[in-house]
Amino acid sequence: MRILNVFGFFGILCINFEQFTAFNNKMDIRSGINGFDGYKVSDLDIVKRNCKNLETLSPLLRLKKHLFCDYDDTVYPNYPKTTNVTLILMPRQMNFKTDNAKLLLHSWMSLTWMDPRLTWTPSDYDDITFIHVKSWEIWTPDLCLNNSADMSSDQYGLPTTECLLFNSGSVSCVPVVKFISKCDPDYTYWPYDKHQCRVTFISWMHKGEEVDLLMSGIGIIMSSYINDTRWDFKFINSMREVKKYKCCPNDTYPKINYNFLLTRHHGKHHSSIIIPAIALMLLTLIVLCLDLKSVERMAVASVNFVCHFLCMYVVHWSIPYNRTNPPNILLFYRESLALATFAIILTALLRKLEDMSTEIPNWISFTTAFVLNNKAGRFLILKDDESNCKIIDRDIVTEENLDAPKSEISTKESSWKYFAAIIDWLSFFCVILTYVIVLIILVPAG
Repeated sequence: MRILNVFGFFGILCINFEQFTAFNNKMDIRSGINGFDGYKVSDLDIVKRNCKNLETLSPLLRLKKHLFCDYDDTVYPNYPKTTNVTLILMPRQMNFKTDNAKLLLHSWMSLTWMDPRLTWTPSDYDDITFIHVKSWEIWTPDLCLNNSADMSSDQYGLPTTECLLFNSGSVSCVPVVKFISKCDPDYTYWPYDKHQCRVTFISWMHKGEEVDLLMSGIGIIMSSYINDTRWDFKFINSMREVKKYKCCPNDTYPKINYNFLLTRHHGKHHSSIIIPAIALMLLTLIVLCLDLKSVERMAVASVNFVCHFLCMYVVHWSIPYNRTNPPNILLFYRESLALATFAIILTALLRKLEDMSTEIPNWISFTTAFVLNNKAGRFLILKDDESNCKIIDRDIVTEENLDAPKSEISTKESSWKYFAAIIDWLSFFCVILTYVIVLIILVPAG
């Protein structure tokens, strides 16, 4: 009985050993499939992967395999001949930053060139004449903005886009790009300012003998542009230019220049800046027309002076920085403020002059008599009740004594009063003349 138990024990042990051995074999196979312990599927020759033969089913897959087998996108087409790249710019939106004079141009850019390495016979591929490819799959020109205001890497090369590849080898890409160009602003005639901005494209990686930049027609299409609310954006001209640089005098580098004109929509500033300037100019002239003795004249002159300061403050914070030359509108407010100050000082001095009772000098008496003895002088200086009087031997008489000899004013007080009125009117005409000269100099033509 004991012998049977021993044989039964050894039988169970052998069965368990066989199961353990089979389990280990399975684990070794799985390890080989997963790449562990140095085993490979090919080495074990256990698992075979059967893929669908898609190339025979899809002509497009066969075509792409034919085109991009051993294709190197770092070598430009037509090597060692020249590859001509035709460019068309299609602006969509723009934004002009006045604080740093940067033009942000959002645009489509059409680029076309020939790549002889990417040709095929349509009849061999189910009459396929063109295919869509990603720009990173093929060679693309390394266009960059020569006058860029943003030196980041985004301004160099083309962004990833989808291109059309034709069986003739013609490649057409239309990427969406944003160019940041530096302009040379001039705010002299702000808010009627106009700025010329240039966008220049060049290829620095390839010389003109390798990659040449060309334009199709004028090289731009403005039909898709959306007008800006602040600026009128107009295309002026485009020009292809070929230059040589000191670094490589034997090589040429073509570049394409696009010139644009930016004109400010000045409606808002016309109402808030220009109209108040005209109103203050008229207010300064009104001050000089009021009666010297009236309280209203000094009050209006003071208000006019304060308003000039407030307007200058608003204009100062509204206009952009214009290098060494301030805008003309600021110069106008400066000159007008000087005239408003002159009106206040003149009012105070003439009010004092009218109250003087000292002996009047002979030259003042002669000047006063000369002015009052002609109709224009009497119309401006004398009041209604004095308009028919004439100055004779220090007495004011009627026009019946017009043949009497000329003399001084009847009293000292009236003499100083008339002299102050003469100076007041003379100052009024001088201020008008000054404003006319300032406007001629500062107002832009057209």
